[in-house]
Amino acid sequence: MSQSRGRPSEQIEKVTKYIQLCKEIPSKPELGWQSKFYFDEKISKNGAYKVEHTPPKGHRFKSPKIEQRAYGKMPVVMVFKTSNRSNAKTKIKVFNQSIDYIISSKKLPGVPEKAEIVELGVGKSFISKYKKKYNLT
Repeated sequence: MSQSRGRPSEQIEKVTKYIQLCKEIPSKPELGWQSKFYFDEKISKNGAYKVEHTPPKGHRFKSPKIEQRAYGKMPVVMVFKTSNRSNAKTKIKVFNQSIDYIISSKKLPGVPEKAEIVELGVGKSFISKYKKKYNLT
C-alpha cells in the first residue's frame, strides 16, 4: 500500500459564463454610472462580449451642436417635394448654412414638415442645374 504525499487534489469547476457589475460610487449606486460586463468563453475567449453602461438617475446627455456656417460663400441648394404623394409640387430652396445643419434640422424655414428632400448640392452651379432638370422657374 503506497501513500501519496501532499494535499489531495480537488475537482475545481471552471466558470465559463458570468456577469461582472461595476459601480462608480458603490455606496450610492443611484448617483453614479453602472457598468455590466458579460463574459462567456463560448462566445469570446479574450474578454467581455457585451458591455452595458447605465447613466445615473436624472442624467441628461448634451445634444451635439452643428455648425451653421456656410462653406465659404457657396450656397446649399435643396430640391424637395411638398409631400410624399406622386402629384406633389417640386420646389427649390437656397440656404446659406452648412449641409449638415440642413440634413439634421427638424424644421427649416420655407420647407413644410411633410416635405421629402429629393436632392442637395453645394455651389451656385446647382441652382441652374436643378432648375433645368426639374423644370422650375
